[in-house]
Amino acid sequence: MAVLLASLLDADWEMLEDEVRAVETAGVDGFSLDIIDGHFVPRVTFGPDAVSAIRNMTDIPLEVHLMVIEPENQVEKFCDAGADQVIFQLEAADDPLAIIGYIKGRGIQAGLSLLIETPLEVITDRMLESIDALNFMAVPVGYGGQKVSDKTIERIQAVRKRAERINPLLAIEIDGGMKPDNCAEYAAAGADAIIIGTGIYKSGDYGTAVRTAKQNMSANDFESRKRMEAFLSGPSGKFAGDADRRRRLEQIRIELGIPQSAWDPLNSRR
Repeated sequence: MAVLLASLLDADWEMLEDEVRAVETAGVDGFSLDIIDGHFVPRVTFGPDAVSAIRNMTDIPLEVHLMVIEPENQVEKFCDAGADQVIFQLEAADDPLAIIGYIKGRGIQAGLSLLIETPLEVITDRMLESIDALNFMAVPVGYGGQKVSDKTIERIQAVRKRAERINPLLAIEIDGGMKPDNCAEYAAAGADAIIIGTGIYKSGDYGTAVRTAKQNMSANDFESRKRMEAFLSGPSGKFAGDADRRRRLEQIRIELGIPQSAWDPLNSRR
């Protein structure tokens, strides 16, 4: 079956640890965390401190989705914070190949995300062969619970056909508007990962929502798991003993004015 990621954008942030643990127990394969800076999208969500905290709450994979301007100036912080996969908006990047190279150089999965209005032609062959994942935004960005664009399936099929020649292990993700009962056709079209937010966190029954989604995503079983294998293998690195990472994390804490008692990723298991 396709991989199921829970979007923490729609969780109750005041009870974040409980929300993370409850949905992990329900059986999701990983989490997707939208980083929104108030500029690329008129909303502000999480920072590197939240990523570090969530990384220490769970052992299942964590994807960070940078919906920020100038992602090249932000990517290091989120790699340090414990992401297993970092994707960023192609529309916001001046040199996407350089950012991809940096992420992969850190031993972390790298990916691009496209807005619904961005034509597929902007993705060069070199970009497509360099990334591990391509994330299709299926709704206007920034807010959950919206209707999926009618062109999403067509876009999945077009990229899957192109990737068969250029990058057969490319994972395709669908983000936005996904619900447990509407994800089957997207998995059948070639999506390897379905990201669901309100469909889980607003369902009232996380276990039933996750089971329903997984039952509906079985169309692309072996191929999807193979494409997502590196991401699903778990935390990408054991960084706790990395002196450079520890120094950068401490600098982030100081810059953000976070008390050490409230954020101590330096003693992470990783």
